[in-house]
Amino acid sequence: MSFDDIEVHTDGQVVARRNMRLGLWAGMRLGLRGEKLEDYARDVMDTDYIVPGPADVIAKIRSDFDKHGVDFPSDLIGLELQRIERQVRSELLATD
Repeated sequence: MSFDDIEVHTDGQVVARRNMRLGLWAGMRLGLRGEKLEDYARDVMDTDYIVPGPADVIAKIRSDFDKHGVDFPSDLIGLELQRIERQVRSELLATD
């Protein structure tokens, strides 16, 4: 295993954790709790495999917010995604 393999693996961990936390964040705003919240967060994670980058995740959350009357602009969803990603990267670096 090379150093590059480790970095790719870490990036995958960052994205997966970021998407899970973003899904939990969004699900709570949708009023979900317990198992429904966890299921929603997994759905958000699964959405990220549709197209490269986070646009599909943001679009899913935007669509779900619209369906449920949650007034939260897409650009702020993107900022929350970035905030969570920075937090996850910081946590992973602290444990390496």
